[in-house]
Amino acid sequence: MSNIPNIKALLIDLEGVLYSENKLIPGSIEVIKELKKNNLKLRFLTNTTTAPRKIIFDKLQNLGFDIEEREIFTPIIATKNYLRDSRVKRITLVTNTEIIEEFSDYEITQKNPEAVIMGDIYKNFKWEILDRIFKLVYKQNAALIALHQNRYCMRDDEVSLDLGPFVKAIEYSSGKKSILMGKPEKNFFDLAVKDLGINNDNILMIGDDISSDIEGSINANLIAAQVKTGKFQEKDLKFSTQPHYLIDSIAELPKLLGI
Repeated sequence: MSNIPNIKALLIDLEGVLYSENKLIPGSIEVIKELKKNNLKLRFLTNTTTAPRKIIFDKLQNLGFDIEEREIFTPIIATKNYLRDSRVKRITLVTNTEIIEEFSDYEITQKNPEAVIMGDIYKNFKWEILDRIFKLVYKQNAALIALHQNRYCMRDDEVSLDLGPFVKAIEYSSGKKSILMGKPEKNFFDLAVKDLGINNDNILMIGDDISSDIEGSINANLIAAQVKTGKFQEKDLKFSTQPHYLIDSIAELPKLLGI
């Protein structure tokens, strides 16, 4: 395995790369320490839409990771930046209740919102909720903002539907494209790169999802490495877009970087 030259920063996916179903991927804590020891800039990316950044930070600390809260980059942060820049004030949230506090600066309403924000609400996705979103988007012309569009995720150690299929249902029925904030959206990676202040050629993305992590980051002109943990499946090896590097787990990352 050849080393990757001139890497100064890394974008690192959380679920499936550092831990899976709240269980640490062997070597992940030690690898993060080694990366920081070598003065590499880090941003931890997640498509999680069920918790505010503070809760994600607390979880990582409880797992034993030595990181800073500002190093965590989520679709919620990207969405708040978009709402601010677009001067949107009235919103409808279809998200986990825990993230409502993140939008305390906005008027949250079910009537005539300027935008509907869709996040993962797991088993609470029901016909009534989808129909309500459809009517707000189709009849009242509210913008449809998707915190991410993952097709599937791991729940209870099984592949399960994620947010993406429900977003696509609203797009199909309303004839209106969503504004996508999470992976694999190029804007999401671009914002993370801007936050790092490092050129794309010097940044490595580490992920387990062949579509959201690997294809998304490559489309954003980043170097990508896939781990064979988390969502990785053998059929990924036949996917149209392939990672620049494939490693068994994050434990092999220092060797890949030559540190």
